[in-house]
Amino acid sequence: MLTFTLKVNRILILVKEGEYTMDKEIQKNQQRKIRLKPKYKVTLVIIAISIFIIYFIGFMYFNDKFLSHTTINNIDVSKLTIKQTHQKLNEKIQNHSLDLMFIDKTKETLSITDCGIQYNEKSPINTLYKQQNHWLWFMSFFKTENLELDQILTIQEQKLMNSIESLNHLNKEKQIAPVNAKITYKDKKFTIIKEEVGSTIDKNKLKEIIISAFSHGKSQVNVLNENGYILPKITSKDKKLNHLLEASQKYANASITYQTTSGNVVLDGNTIMSWLSIDESGNYYRDDKTFKENATKFVKELAKKINNIGTKKTFTVANGRRVTVNGGNYGLKLKQSQEVEELLKDIKASKHGIRKPVTSGVQASYTNNGLGHTYAEVDLTKQHIYYVKNGKVILESDCVTGKHTDPERRTPAGTYYLYFKQRNRVLRGTRLPNGQWPYETPVSYWMAFNVGIGFHDASWRHGKFGGNIYINDGSHGCINLPPYIAKQLYENITTKTPVVVHY
Repeated sequence: MLTFTLKVNRILILVKEGEYTMDKEIQKNQQRKIRLKPKYKVTLVIIAISIFIIYFIGFMYFNDKFLSHTTINNIDVSKLTIKQTHQKLNEKIQNHSLDLMFIDKTKETLSITDCGIQYNEKSPINTLYKQQNHWLWFMSFFKTENLELDQILTIQEQKLMNSIESLNHLNKEKQIAPVNAKITYKDKKFTIIKEEVGSTIDKNKLKEIIISAFSHGKSQVNVLNENGYILPKITSKDKKLNHLLEASQKYANASITYQTTSGNVVLDGNTIMSWLSIDESGNYYRDDKTFKENATKFVKELAKKINNIGTKKTFTVANGRRVTVNGGNYGLKLKQSQEVEELLKDIKASKHGIRKPVTSGVQASYTNNGLGHTYAEVDLTKQHIYYVKNGKVILESDCVTGKHTDPERRTPAGTYYLYFKQRNRVLRGTRLPNGQWPYETPVSYWMAFNVGIGFHDASWRHGKFGGNIYINDGSHGCINLPPYIAKQLYENITTKTPVVVHY
């Protein structure tokens, strides 16, 4: 016969041919536990009844009140009845004032009365009350519930707007517009200039801020933090702006200066980057067709400042006098199509510096409206010439100009340039139909500036120049000079020197 013996926690089980016995000590413990059960039941019943009574008392207490840790628009209304809640909200709101903090660190104060705002005694407090689960009143001790009430105030719109517009910070002088972040090109590099908030206040937004502050019992709000200012639309973190920065550094890193009589015209990255194209992903790139179209528009506008042949010009001439002259062949004309091609090459090569445009014509200087400070001047009224070099008169003399009483022989006013000079030349007029010349006059010094018109010596006048000689006994259009003056002028003047002729 086999016997198995197992001992677990003082329990001895004897297994012997299908029979088992329980240790006597274990039997005593079980009997002891059974005798304690009635006492536990009584205790549990008492505890249950106590909890029910406490719950019932709590339920009855909160049955007509807001639960603990309850706020309406951040105003504490815990354990208040609907009537008491109306009273507290009214007291909290009436005679209330609000400090508005502005971007310049100063403040202005508004009173709720001046704003035409009052507590709404008909606000639906009971609706908020019904939203709470009073059966679970005990849960309110462990959490805060903030209820929002939109109709807590009555507002006189016009009175409120009048109060807002009376604020010192709403004066036009203090309304500085916001500035968007932008890319600028300076010192041969592109950088992003950060945006500026400015001080322009959004009146409608400020109205919302004020109403919300009074509704929630606040005594101070920061207008900037509440987004009451009109903010820049583009910030330095804008992805599109940063994509433009990358493309500009690659395609628009050039700075080209054109000199004109009205001042320099600078084409640099600030303009060139606007010629770039953008794809659907917001990436900028150089589209050759679009880029050329923009370059063509630029050159067309540039031509308006460069093209000045025959245009009206005002100069400072000898002895500081100011004269205005029309006509003549002096000046420049921009060859636009050729200039576009050359400009595109310079941009692609990221050139920097002054560019000489592709032009026709002659212009010795960009100062003094193109006349510069070295020129010959013919005063038709005074019958006097001046030769100015580097701003100083180095030669002057009386002269005789074209015959004034004969329109075909008058010397035309205008701005010209000396395109030819020659010694010992025979001057002839226009050949007649019979093949003869109307006159043949040998001169020692010939300086042409307007087709067949120029400076030359006139020994046949026997030293008589100036005055009113030109009116009836003038030349065929040339500027007659004493021989020694013609010699000095010839020795000093060079081709392409400007010649201004005026009355």
